[in-house]
Amino acid sequence: MTQTTGESYQLPDDRHLAQALDRAEAPDAQADDVARIMCLLLAATVRDILTGHEYPAAFDAVGLELVCTADGTVRTTGAYWVGDGTRREFEEPGSEYHLDAWACELDNANRDTWAALCELLSDDGGAARYRLDLIRAAAL
Repeated sequence: MTQTTGESYQLPDDRHLAQALDRAEAPDAQADDVARIMCLLLAATVRDILTGHEYPAAFDAVGLELVCTADGTVRTTGAYWVGDGTRREFEEPGSEYHLDAWACELDNANRDTWAALCELLSDDGGAARYRLDLIRAAAL
């Protein structure tokens, strides 16, 4: 588990997170709602990884790096930012796998929603790097 200095955002309890996931998986779910909920779940997963699922353990992540390829596929890179702007890598093996379970639901169909929660870091035409604002993502 990574040592951190303080809690950076509040999340709904597990029951509310489960309800949000149910809404995203509903047959009539709108693309924008799915994107918003996936960003919330990304914020929750970052917290889970950094705290080892020990609540209310401290964590200080405020941003998560996402990459969007030319075909619209979104994935995580294993990098995040803390409050002082320092970029770090997750130490827990398999972190990207857990994060990509939610990131894979982000794509061109809901890009306007998830990209609005991000800062564009670079775009070389083949892949765009974003910094997802986890504080905004956590505020569903």
